This record gives sequence, structure tokens and C-alpha cells, in this order.
Amino acid sequence: MADDGFIINIAPVDSSTTALAARRKQKQDFRKGKLWKNRKALAREQAAGNQEDSTVKNTDKKSQAMGEETSSEYKKAKPSVNGTAPGTATPGVPALSQQAGKQIISSLFTKNPEIPSLPRAPPDQEQRVSSNAVLDTSSFTGIGLDPNIVKYLDTKMDIKKPTAIQQNAMPALIGGNMLGQLNGFTNDSDDAFDVEAEIKSEHDVFIQAATGSGKTLTYLLPVFHRLVQAGLAASYSSAPSRDMGTFAIILTPTRELAQQVYEAALKLTAAIIPSHSWESVGWIVPGIVIGGDKKQSEKNRLRKGVGILACTPGRLLDHLENTTAFNVENLRWLVLDEADRLMELGFEETLTKILALLDSKANKRFQGTDRRVNAMSALLPNRRINVLCSATLRDNVKQLANESLVNPVFISASKVYDNIEQAAEEAHKGKRKRNSDENMDVQMTQDSSDAKDCDAVDTENFTVPSQLVQKSVIIPAKLRLITLVAQLKNTFRKKSTSKLIVFLSCKDSVDFMYFLFAHGAREPSPDDNQSYVDDLFKSLDGGSESEDDSSSEKGGSAKKRELPDKTGPRLNDDETVLDSTVLPGAKLFRLHGGMQQKNRTETFSAFSKSSMASILFTTDVAARGLDLPNVTSIIQFDPPSDVASYLHRVGRTARLGRVGEAILFLLPSESGYLALLQEKGLRPDDESMESVLKQMAKNEGAGKGGEWQLRAGEAQAMLERFVASNITGSRLAKQAFLSSIRAYATHISAERHIFHVRHLHFGHLAKAFALRETPNQVATGKGNNQKAADARSEKKKKKELAGKKKPTLKRGNDINEFAVGNIGAYYAPRANKHGNGSEDDMDFD
Repeated sequence: MADDGFIINIAPVDSSTTALAARRKQKQDFRKGKLWKNRKALAREQAAGNQEDSTVKNTDKKSQAMGEETSSEYKKAKPSVNGTAPGTATPGVPALSQQAGKQIISSLFTKNPEIPSLPRAPPDQEQRVSSNAVLDTSSFTGIGLDPNIVKYLDTKMDIKKPTAIQQNAMPALIGGNMLGQLNGFTNDSDDAFDVEAEIKSEHDVFIQAATGSGKTLTYLLPVFHRLVQAGLAASYSSAPSRDMGTFAIILTPTRELAQQVYEAALKLTAAIIPSHSWESVGWIVPGIVIGGDKKQSEKNRLRKGVGILACTPGRLLDHLENTTAFNVENLRWLVLDEADRLMELGFEETLTKILALLDSKANKRFQGTDRRVNAMSALLPNRRINVLCSATLRDNVKQLANESLVNPVFISASKVYDNIEQAAEEAHKGKRKRNSDENMDVQMTQDSSDAKDCDAVDTENFTVPSQLVQKSVIIPAKLRLITLVAQLKNTFRKKSTSKLIVFLSCKDSVDFMYFLFAHGAREPSPDDNQSYVDDLFKSLDGGSESEDDSSSEKGGSAKKRELPDKTGPRLNDDETVLDSTVLPGAKLFRLHGGMQQKNRTETFSAFSKSSMASILFTTDVAARGLDLPNVTSIIQFDPPSDVASYLHRVGRTARLGRVGEAILFLLPSESGYLALLQEKGLRPDDESMESVLKQMAKNEGAGKGGEWQLRAGEAQAMLERFVASNITGSRLAKQAFLSSIRAYATHISAERHIFHVRHLHFGHLAKAFALRETPNQVATGKGNNQKAADARSEKKKKKELAGKKKPTLKRGNDINEFAVGNIGAYYAPRANKHGNGSEDDMDFD
């Protein structure tokens, strides 16, 4: 057998062969020194030994039939002289050892770190009751919402009752009972109604609630309600129109969240138009400016007039400074959605400039005499109402609230507070009481920088829906990938139409997982052989043009050099959804900041509308604010960068009273993270890695004895073979491996003692990306990012060529257009490269 570069890792200490030999020797010694009365006990032991021998032999036969290299605990294997394990060759699968170096196939279940047993607080025996379920004690009609909007919510959006945060916040945003009193006020009333007093009593609002509680509709419904009422109150002669500009701006940290707000606004617009005249509500037009689109197209939309605008900070500031047709003089609402995320992304300076520009433009409104706006002013705020929405209470968020809000009220799902400090104090009291009841001791760090981070996090009030089931699985690095496969299979086994989100730390990991789960179980084609791989490397290396190419340039059309078309699947940036071969029947999506805006929007829309088994691989770009309907499970393959990100990630499920599941993958060295979550009241339930793998094997009819380990090894080997045989898969795996290590160092300093690169075993971590190369081979760039390597090589060649010493002239000034004879005589002699410098070695022209 030819050397294919594979080396099998044998663990002789735990091998079944060694154990059986030791047991037989012990029996022989026992037989020599024991009397006849112990023969029955000896016979029973021999019977047990024979049964174990037959089990091992049967396991060997299964392994040979499948052609797999499994753990040495279940199979006797001996490496050949050239380092190749017997039975490793797979027909039709190209070997890339010549390009990628030696590859290692190691056992999944040997030399793994011990998984610690972690203490935890006594479990809560109370039955899980939805904490953000809709309320039965109130209604949108009772709040005073427009009847047509209420009907649309009921019939089209299946929203019949307001949530807790909507019940508390919407009356304040509508303006108390002002509109209801205006509609029901008559001259026969006993008490006069002071409109001016009611208008002056309006407050800026800070909305704090658990993610998934309906914050988007909390501020959109009052805005639409008041605009509709204002349009109806205007007479025909003073009917509003789009040229009055923008009345509401919703500022979001990400493009996806802005897109979600825009689509919600479109639905509400569809609710009000059929029931009212076009003159009264036709001017209420939603719009969006988020970048990624042509700026001129956005300018045209703003010039026509956008009543409700969803946007991101950078693009909004650009239009405020440079688009003269952008009219915000009549702006009455500014909503900062996900304010904590806006501050984390470094938008403090941008927000300051936006607020200053809006204030300066608002002064012009008081100098104008637009009778259309004056006719509606009694039903609109007499000033701009600022609304901040945040799920957490960081110090920088409180500072933003103090700087941007005027006469604010703080509203949570349980209570309305006069100010944010009072709400934070109430949260701390409840947290201290909870910690005291659970006898939890919070360890404080002595480092000043770490203490500052801890204080910032400690001021947050972490709340999650009580119907959210949180789980944590501690997994050795070698078993992370196969445990993810098992968890996904188990979830689809329980519910075939489940929708899952898998969070990863970097975009390279997203691309790799998306590609691997799409093609990882693909059967190799008979045409996928070494010759095509060699052709691929030749085409990548380039080379001189052929005669056909040179002749075609003179005459016919030039023949374009193309890559071989039978080297397996490749990643296409324009693909929105792929069918999974690893999980048959499941649709795969991906989302990260490196994608084009068009593809991001299409992916977000397609995953939201999907009604079948779906998986979204994503970074934290989808962790905040996005309402992805009917997501049943969240899997955090890579831990979040901080505790606040954990809260936002799990908030993508268990929304609006529905039950959801959130699973966190941790390494044994990261087990201390659970204590950190427990301090915040977010302690997940423990689940063992073995139970996940055994459940997968049981579902596939192989859950007895040690067959679950055999099944896990087979699945891991399948994925590794695909990565080793596919050019794109190998490149994506190596890029993801290196990028994930770099992303691991981005955790905040307060968590650095838990998440530190020195705790990682790079060789074991490589198996989580289905790699058989050593970390050193990956880090040195063998087979990794071929395009970048070629660019570096080309740059080096050009530099060397430019550095070569040019021939010097003896008498350069004597050469002119009248020179005759041999021009080489004017040049200095060139020494032979292999000579010793003597005169005989000089080369004269």
C-alpha cells in the first residue's frame, strides 16, 4: 500500500488487547495456586472472559466492514512500517498528503481532560410559568389604540393581548389618556380638559425589559396611532403630505434589526390604509437607510418624504450632514433601540453629533408657519420625544439616558419608576436578596481594571423568560464537533420542523460550519481522483500560456483558463440557503458581517419565513434585537464574549410566552463560567456529553454498550474524510481554526481567567474543525489561504527582481545616437555566477 500520509494514534495503556492479556495471566497464576474448591469461581471468570473476547472480536469485524479507524478501546490496530494504518484507504477519495503534509487520525475518547463535577444552588421546584406571556387583564382597546390597528393585530398577526412591557409603556407613549379624552370630550362634560397641560406632561421614556417581550411594537404602535389620529383630525384644506418630512426615526445598531423594524412598520401601514381615506393616512410611509445600498437611491426616497425611518447611526449621520432634502424639522420621535449595543459598538460620538444636528434643525420648526403641521399639533407631541430601549443597565447606558432624555420615566415589565437610579437600586435589592437566599458568595477581583469591568456588569439586571430552558454541556475539545452533530440530530428527532440558531465566534467559523453541514456527508464521486487535484494545483500555480491561448488572442476569442469542474463542491457567496447532507431534510442558512447587504437581507427574510427544519449559523450580528419567528433552540457552540452577550443570544428563543431551549457548549477549562452565570441568576442546567451522544446512537439503533462511541467515531471520520478530500473544505477549516483562536482572546478582562488561550489544547481543538493536520502545519500556512500565499510569493519575487543590480556603464556620457560598433564594449564585465572571480571567468559581450 502506498504511503498516504495518515498516522494512527494508538493508546496502548487502555487497549482491550493489553487488558485481556493481563487478565489471562492473572487467571493462570490463580489456577496454579488455588485448590479444587475454587474451580467453580474460576469457571465463572473464564466464561466472563470468553464473552468479553467475543465482544471485542465482533467489534473488530464491524470496524473492518465499515473501513473506519476507531478507538483502540474497541479495536486492535497496529501501524504499518510507513506509518499508515491498515484499512485507511478509501476508494475514490483523493489524498492531499502531498500538498498538506502528514495527517493524523486520533481517537476521540483518549487523553481527554477530566470533566469536573460542579456544585450548584438547589434547583427551583416550582413549575415553569411564562414570565413574558401575554396578559389577560388588559387589552389594546383598553389602552386606547386605534381600532383598525387592534383588528389587524388580532386577525393578521395573531396578537390579541399586550405583553407586560406594552401594558406599562404604551400609555406613556400615547400620552396618557389624552387622546381618549379628546375623542370622548363634549361640551356637556362637567370638567374642562386642559390640552396644554396634558401636552406638557409628556415624558421621555426609558424601556427596560427582557428580550423577546415585544419592545418593537411597544414604541411603533403608539407612533402609528398618534400619526393616524393627527391625519384624521386635519381638514381637507390642510391635509398632510409626504413633503412634511420625517416624524419618527428608529435608530438601531445593526442593519438586520433596522430591516426588521422597517418590515414591522410596513405591516402596520397595511393595517391603516384600507380603513381610512388616502388623504388622511397616505402620507405615513415607512423607509429605511442602512448602507449597503446606493446612496443616491436613499436620497431619492428621503426627498420624496419618509414618515417613519429605520436606520443605522453612520448612515443617518451621513444624510443629516450631506442630504439637504432630508427634512427632520417636524421630527417628533427619536427611538434608540438596543441602546446598550449602540454604546458597545462605539457609537457614542456619532450619537452625540446626531442629537446636536436634530436639535439645531428642530429650532427651525418653531420659526415656520406650516398650517398643516399646526392643524395636527394638538394630537402630536409638542417636542421631540426620545425613547431608549435596552435589556440591560450598564453605566454607559445610564449616562446616555441622563444626557439625552428630558423629564424621563423608567418603565420595566413590572413597574414604572421615576428615574433610572431608582430602578437600578430596586434591581440591586432584589439581586442581593436572591444571592442571600441561595447562600452565594460573590468573589471580587483585586485588579482595578477588572474591578471596573465587574462593576459595569454588576449594575445590570439580568432577566430571562422563566419558560426558557437553559442547559450547559461540558465537552472535551476533540468531541465538540460530533457533539454538535448529535445535538442537532436529537433536536430534529424530537420535532422535525425545529428552527435552530448556532452562534459562533467569527465569520470564518460560520462559513466553515455552513459548508461542512451542507456537503460533509456527500459521497465522493468516482471522478474525484488525484488527477483532478493535481490539475487544480497546476491551474492555481498558473504557468506559461499554451499555443492555443496565444493563437486565440490573434484570431478567435480567447480561451479562458478554468478550474477543474470535478473537484467537489465550492462555497458560493450568492447562495442564500443550502440543503444539508449531514442532517437530511434540514435547510442551512448563514449570517455574518462579512456578507454583502443583499445576501444578508435575503438570508434574514428566508430564515424568518421558513416553516421547515432550519439551522442558522451566525455570529453575534444576530444576537440582539432580531425577532426571528418560531426559533425553538439556541446552541452556543462558542461561548459569548461577555455575560451580557449570553443574555441577548438566548433571547432569540422563548419569545412572547413560547417555550424555548438554550444550550451552551463549554470546555472543561471553562467550567468556571457557570459560576459567573449563576451570580447573575442565569445558571443553566447540567447535561452530560455522553447522554447527548448516546441519545443520537439510540435514535439510530446503536445505543447498546460501547456502540455509541463507535457511532460517534464513524461520524467524525466521515467529516474528516470530506475535509481532507475537498479543497474548499480544507481551506475553510484551517481559516476557521486560526480565526477562532484569535477570537478566543477577545473576552473581557473580568473573564480572562476563564477564557485564556494558554488553556487551549490546539491539537484537540483542530478536531473540532475536522482537521487531520497538526496545528503547526495549519499555522505555517500549508494549504491555508492559497490566494494570500500566492500573493505574498509574487510580491517577494517582484522585490527580488527590483533589487538586482543593474549593469553599469563605463562611459555612459560617450554613448549617443552616432555611436557605432559593439555596444557591449561600453558595459562593465559580468562575473560568472559559478566562477572564482578570475579573468578567465569573466563574460564579455
